[in-house]
Amino acid sequence: MRAGAATPVLAGPEPRLRLALRYLSHYRGRYAIGFAAILGASLVVMLPPIVLRDAIDALNLGVEGGPAPTMGTLIWYGLVIVGLAMIEGFLRFAARLLVSGTSRDLEYELRNDLAAHQMTLDRTFYLRSQTGDLMARCTNDLQTVRDLLGPTLIDLARILTMLIAGFFFLLTVNTRLALISYAYLPIVAIVIGAFGKQVEERYGRVQEQFGALSARVQENISGMRTIKAYAQEENETAAFGVANREMMRRSMSWAYWTAGLFPLMTLATGASVILVLWFGGADVLRGDITLGQFVQFNSYLLILSNPLLALGWNITVLQQGAASLKRISEVLSARPLIADPDVPVVLEQVKGEIVLRGVTFGYGADVVLREVDLTIPAGTTIALVGVTGAGKTSLVELLVRMYDPTDGEILLDGIDIRRLSLSQLRDSIGFVPQETFLFSDMLSDNIAFGRPGSSDEAVRYALATSQLENDIPQFTHGLATVIGERGVTLSGGQKQRAALARAVIKDPPVLILDDALSHVDTHTEEEILRRLSEFMRSRTTIIVAHRTTTLASADVVVVLDDGRIVETGTHAELLAREGMYSRFFLRQQLVEELVEDLPA
Repeated sequence: MRAGAATPVLAGPEPRLRLALRYLSHYRGRYAIGFAAILGASLVVMLPPIVLRDAIDALNLGVEGGPAPTMGTLIWYGLVIVGLAMIEGFLRFAARLLVSGTSRDLEYELRNDLAAHQMTLDRTFYLRSQTGDLMARCTNDLQTVRDLLGPTLIDLARILTMLIAGFFFLLTVNTRLALISYAYLPIVAIVIGAFGKQVEERYGRVQEQFGALSARVQENISGMRTIKAYAQEENETAAFGVANREMMRRSMSWAYWTAGLFPLMTLATGASVILVLWFGGADVLRGDITLGQFVQFNSYLLILSNPLLALGWNITVLQQGAASLKRISEVLSARPLIADPDVPVVLEQVKGEIVLRGVTFGYGADVVLREVDLTIPAGTTIALVGVTGAGKTSLVELLVRMYDPTDGEILLDGIDIRRLSLSQLRDSIGFVPQETFLFSDMLSDNIAFGRPGSSDEAVRYALATSQLENDIPQFTHGLATVIGERGVTLSGGQKQRAALARAVIKDPPVLILDDALSHVDTHTEEEILRRLSEFMRSRTTIIVAHRTTTLASADVVVVLDDGRIVETGTHAELLAREGMYSRFFLRQQLVEELVEDLPA
């Protein structure tokens, strides 16, 4: 899918709240202690204004002619306030250490689960998805969720507990003033609800565009050689500029709504202070409350102003986290179409007999295989032949369950492959596809990918069989050479031979070569086939090929046309029939002769 296309709608997302609670429950003990510490800190922070009230009333009493407090008494008041501040600080530190620290463990667990789950998803999922978008979900979105379930969660708990505790402490001073100071909260709640919905929606759009932008960057970097070969640098730069400008537009739209919360919260807090000064000042003049109580009340408002101002920021982070949690839940809730059976059958030893019975398969409404019946005895080498689009690659991909047939069945040693576990089925097959993928790792690790820890003797045998051993001296560090992303430092033929060596070292009972030698010269191909003949003698081999040397070496040739088997037999038998295979073979032989006659 080209970068910039719409993000696919995946399987129905698991409810975000349920997903969050599932991971939070793993650490409920730590979160419970952390929230208890937050509650304790929110109560302790309300005590210094009481001490301050007593100190001011004592001083005011002295000013009015009563007994004045001693210096020792004032120092005691100060020490109590300092002590309470230290207790509050310790409790807040403990809460943040527990909750924010635990959110890192939660992020680690969630990242592992995401990676493991993506390994279970089949090709259909990845064909519908953008690589850059999936990367964005596993990085940016995951970090946002971590912030939501860590710092944001603890800040929201702090704000909530302080607002509740503060209201009750305000009531102890003056009920009327407490109700006046909190009268604006319903308005704040309505504003936050309206802004929060807009912030979440716009942040989701930002993340979607970030995924599309990442996909375009990833494609451009991976396809840089193609871009330069066709001199498309300016066009790709311009296309990136369009996507980048859309990213900026969406980010600015999100920023406008995010920024709007802060002045509104400041205005609401300021309006509350003005009302308290107006009505509270009058109460002091009338003697309904003391000066110390008035200062105590305003100290509570000052303490509560910080969480109220922080509420706006935390609501925006909450909405961002909710949007990211939704995007992650979409991936985690996606279910593979190709999966293990509930109770898989275990084959003690795979012999390699393959039978296709009435196999029909298509991509949506496009049918590519029609009622295919084919029996491949164990140890037999067959060649699949046909024009482009005849269904050869689709057939071999069905054998490794990249897809399942829409009708019919495929048997391995008499067992429907859908009754086998994917691990046993795929471990029994060495599959070299048309498109070779090599990892940005050492060449030796790429070759031993299917059998990590293979012996040096097995590696040498695989290199000799694939004829890659002759190229090893060309590499700077031999087998330890890091070959670059997707094997970019290797030629097409070297990539194919490395992939072939990977299949050989796996030593599977079934070997599938899907046009695996198309980039190898004729002389090298002949030598590879000669060396492979001994390797293939003891295993079932299916070769999709066009070259005459490959076709002639097969035990049986199967000709496909428009998704049906139209001819089956040995090479000699099919040539004698002078049918489709004979015409294909002669035409291919002519092409190869013309290529050989071309000047070097």
